[in-house]
Amino acid sequence: MLNNPTLHEETVEKSGINQLFFALYLCILLVLTVYQDFPLVNMIGEIGRSPIIMLFPLFIFCEIAMLAKYKKVMLASKLQKYLLVFILYLSFVSIVYVLVQFMQGSYSFGSENLLGKAIKVLIYFVLILFYIRHMQLVFSKIKSYKVLYGCFLAVVTLLIIIMILELMSIPNAFTYLHAGSSPYWRVRLLTSESSTTGSIIVVYASILVYLARYLSGFARTMSIVYASGFFLFYLFVTGSKGFLIVSLLTLVVTMIKFLDFRKKKNFILLISVVLAMYLFITYFSAGLVSSFSNDIENYTSSYTRMGTIIISLATVFHHPLGVGTGAYLMYFDKYVNESIKLMSHFYYNTFGISQINAGELLQYSDSDENLGVKSGFFQWVMFGGIFSVLFFYLLAKNLIIKVKSSSILFLALIFILLSLLFVALEIKYEVWLLFAFISFFMGKNEINHSNTARAAK
Repeated sequence: MLNNPTLHEETVEKSGINQLFFALYLCILLVLTVYQDFPLVNMIGEIGRSPIIMLFPLFIFCEIAMLAKYKKVMLASKLQKYLLVFILYLSFVSIVYVLVQFMQGSYSFGSENLLGKAIKVLIYFVLILFYIRHMQLVFSKIKSYKVLYGCFLAVVTLLIIIMILELMSIPNAFTYLHAGSSPYWRVRLLTSESSTTGSIIVVYASILVYLARYLSGFARTMSIVYASGFFLFYLFVTGSKGFLIVSLLTLVVTMIKFLDFRKKKNFILLISVVLAMYLFITYFSAGLVSSFSNDIENYTSSYTRMGTIIISLATVFHHPLGVGTGAYLMYFDKYVNESIKLMSHFYYNTFGISQINAGELLQYSDSDENLGVKSGFFQWVMFGGIFSVLFFYLLAKNLIIKVKSSSILFLALIFILLSLLFVALEIKYEVWLLFAFISFFMGKNEINHSNTARAAK
């Protein structure tokens, strides 16, 4: 049988068009992932702070199409399985505790119906699961690592441009792109505040460096310099104390990991980490301590964060299995005074402060708006109790095992895991992007997908 050159050319052309489409689509997804102050929040609530919610129907359509084509669930990783089981558990606990509150005559907190709240919060978790599956589906459709690299390079470049323009326009930078129009004096990119931006920088820069391994020597070197410049640029302009603290903790963890001097690579990395820690302490510690002291003496953010964490721990102490995603409102209000008392003793004994400013925390207790723990980890622990701790343990263990062969992804993963103590998780899709990326590209044996051929071209 003679080969038809025309048919072959058409097939190659079609494949090229498909790759271009998926590359452009991935770029759009990556931009939407970092956009976390979408004005839609003013109409539908916090879930609208990210435009990812608008893609929910598309996610569902793709799932239906995959089921129709393959007659089974594809791209099923341990990450997804852990999250699915966790969602099912939260659903059960949420229903039980909402029913308990109903039997006690409590049907709502403020203007928020407890059952309605439980369902709305569970939608966050379902959307995260669908987001992970959708990102891994798009990854599976792109057959070239270089194309993937190009997508992340384009988005990182866009973020650098936004950061530069933002610095030039502070305090009224891109106000039309944010949910509120109030002036803002720090670098925040497309997020609501600077404390939520650092994880975006780390995730995108680290993935870019990882994908640069498939480039030629000079291009690889320039990519590493470019990504490092992106990270350092943000490091020197950010005013986020949380980012600086997590960066230092990440360096400490990394130093411990690379204490084995038998490997030359580990020795070089250890020297680099020690040097980075020295520079960090030299240039940032004074400003960080001054900022933290000023926060303690004059503002409420540290009290609010610590207070909400104490509320979470008090709730789990009395309800080890968690209280679900609806009834937690009642328990948040129940333990707020206990939290303030504990903080008062702590700050008096530690810093000699006789009276703390707990006004913001008390304000949260009187309203159902944005009520929650100012820590993603402890918020989820409040939802699911010890089962949440088990979920995070299994998740971290699975991902850490996968990134052992990649120093840059190990650093990024440690940074993100530590960041869970400081930032909310529900719309931090770059966190789930990193997890999905690691799970897909470094855990292929656990994922059943049809597109196994990928060339570094």
